[in-house]
Amino acid sequence: MSASQQQTSLQQDFLDRTSPEAMCCGGSGGDSHCASDTPPTSEQIAAALTPREGCPPPLQWQQVVAAFREQSDEWHTETPAGKITGRVWGEGPTLVLLNGLGGSNELFALCVYLLKVQCRCVVLDYPTDRRVSWSVFCDSIAEVVEEFAGTDGCHLFGTSFGSAVALETALRLGPRIKSVTLHTAFAHLHLTFFERFAATLFRWLPGRMGSIPLWRAIQERSHRLWFPPIDPSRWKFYLDNAGATPIKSLARRFGMLRQCDLRSRLSQLQVPVMSLQVEGEGETQSRCRDELTGVIPNVCTEFFHTTGMLVFLTHPHRLAKLIREFIATTLPCDSQNPCASHREN
Repeated sequence: MSASQQQTSLQQDFLDRTSPEAMCCGGSGGDSHCASDTPPTSEQIAAALTPREGCPPPLQWQQVVAAFREQSDEWHTETPAGKITGRVWGEGPTLVLLNGLGGSNELFALCVYLLKVQCRCVVLDYPTDRRVSWSVFCDSIAEVVEEFAGTDGCHLFGTSFGSAVALETALRLGPRIKSVTLHTAFAHLHLTFFERFAATLFRWLPGRMGSIPLWRAIQERSHRLWFPPIDPSRWKFYLDNAGATPIKSLARRFGMLRQCDLRSRLSQLQVPVMSLQVEGEGETQSRCRDELTGVIPNVCTEFFHTTGMLVFLTHPHRLAKLIREFIATTLPCDSQNPCASHREN
């Protein structure tokens, strides 16, 4: 067998493993080593491609994303807000993952790969071809979620902008939603005059986010620290993906937040909710999270250390493990308490 064939075989073995989570940080192997400052040795790289407990060096994300593109099923639907496209991969309870303001559903590829054995993962890209209100936008998302939920219901994960969408969807669909996991969440954002002006101006601009002066510098300052230093290509993947977001699409979504205020309705939410607190969040994010957890009746908080605000990219293994465990505790056959009031991961 040639070296190329051996490499292909090893990569396929890696992708075909029954339980990829067992080989990632947060499994029975212990703590994360993916953020190590020490470059991997040849022995470590070889070990990463053989079954073992613990965490392999984060070198295989390219193959995971390729498998996500090739093996997941594409779907699309027309809604009042426009055409919504996405992918579905995996078997088990349905989990819908809702993205933030920018980037595509491929930002969840690593997490979806780690969850596909246990969950039917649904990811989507928000509609971009129409200017609509927050209410119409959420109607359209809820319509899609309800279709995938079927008679058994589904679970939601939302990050940033997607967290507000997840909360709105849970309030609209009631018992069809079985659990909600919130990351960098908020129920309302007070937009300054400058932010409102920028949203109005930018929604008419051509081009993509990556072309805006200082955009990459802002991303570097906000997120680069938390990415694996031994694999700079994953950081480039994030920049390329998020930077490809059309300026006007992101500005329109951001502008819709002026109409989003869920605070008076949060007490009506009966579904189990897990709120994620991450190291690296700012004062505004902390205040928004505290506001949520102080009102939602059935909520628990989990703390992620050394992950930053893009945990689904920087430490997808730890996030997948926690989501999987949280969903498991909401299944009818499990009467355990979903989670303690506060744990550290």
